[in-house]
Amino acid sequence: MSALSLALLVLVPLALVGGIVSAVLTAVDAAQLAVSRGTLEKAVADQPAAARERVLHQHADSGRTLASVSLGRVLGETVMVTAIAAICFSAHAELRPGEGWALPLLATLLIAGLMALLMLAISPRTIGRRRAESVLISSRGLVAVMRWVLWVPASALANLGASLAARAGSQEDPEERAEKARRNVDRALEDEHVRDGERDMIQGVFDLRGTMVRELMVPRPDMVTIAADSSAEKAMRLFVRSGFSRIPVIGENVDDLRGMLYVKDVMRAIHSPWDPRPQRPVSEVMRPARFAPEFVPADEVLRQMQTSHVHITVLVDEYGGVAGIVTIEDVLEEIVGEIADEHDRREPEIEDLGGGRYRVPARASLSEVGELFDLDIDDDDIDSVGGLLAKTTGRVPIPGSTATALGLDLEAERTAGRRKRLSTVLVSRAADDEDEDRDQEDHHER
Repeated sequence: MSALSLALLVLVPLALVGGIVSAVLTAVDAAQLAVSRGTLEKAVADQPAAARERVLHQHADSGRTLASVSLGRVLGETVMVTAIAAICFSAHAELRPGEGWALPLLATLLIAGLMALLMLAISPRTIGRRRAESVLISSRGLVAVMRWVLWVPASALANLGASLAARAGSQEDPEERAEKARRNVDRALEDEHVRDGERDMIQGVFDLRGTMVRELMVPRPDMVTIAADSSAEKAMRLFVRSGFSRIPVIGENVDDLRGMLYVKDVMRAIHSPWDPRPQRPVSEVMRPARFAPEFVPADEVLRQMQTSHVHITVLVDEYGGVAGIVTIEDVLEEIVGEIADEHDRREPEIEDLGGGRYRVPARASLSEVGELFDLDIDDDDIDSVGGLLAKTTGRVPIPGSTATALGLDLEAERTAGRRKRLSTVLVSRAADDEDEDRDQEDHHER
């Protein structure tokens, strides 16, 4: 038997074993990360008790499993590549003795690279992700051997790598680390197994750092406030009408913001079994307000809210004036999307209530409302009926707010959404305007 035949007899099986072991461990690595504990428990429910316990334990102890499997995969690939190289060089030495080593080296690189790409990377990982439960169940014996044999060297290498990474990371700029993490997440989000909603949520977490909190706030003109000398009873009526649970307390104006009033504190002041005082001024019930600059990243304000356990912050501009308020819900909406109120209704349509009275959406245009009463309504400053009501009253409309403008009687009816924005307005022709119409009709009859 020639030296080449002997080499093939030994090295080919060795290369196959190394490749198969590496491929299986690659699939295990992908499966370990792809399946959840609950899904795996359902998959192993019909397995024998010993097998079920081993699979679940290996999955739960993922740190040891992944470290051992990764080292085993590298060793398998090394054995395969070494065997392929030995085969190529042995064949070259026997078939073309005396020639250079460039050809067998090139052959080794091509064959090993192709096998590593097709057999050890793409196919096993795809199988591991798509059939994660089956892979973990069928490979439990091999994984147990890897965990027992390779755990000590794998943990030593992992600790060494962590130490080197920590040293390198300490010299790295925080912005560079954040950008690197962002790129890694972007690559992970390209996975087809990540749902659109989950992808948007993760993206929202990273976008939060680049978002100024002023972009999320309720601006100053939209704030519902209460005077510091108002009674607790009046404050409770405002809470009921507005739908808010926290309202800023002001002095002479909005810039003179004294504190924050909570509905639960007002209820306690009114209905206390020891000292019920409905006429108690809200300045005695309010809590201190928390302030922050409006040009601060939203994630920083979120951290401040979490540590202080105060979920509403007053934002001030560069001159010290009140710019608006922001709540923890406003920041969370940037991550998870709009948080709908359970009492919200769908966008209303114009509804004829009879007797010349209509229920219209607050966003309805003035021209649209004017057509209902054959009136030519126009205002250079605002476009909607809700805006007209706000402009006429000079404050944020809440349910029950009334005004007369441009020949119309307006009444705020309902709010919607977590921010309690005006949703519908009751509109009818103003009494003076109706009297003028009747006078004109009488004049024409005469």
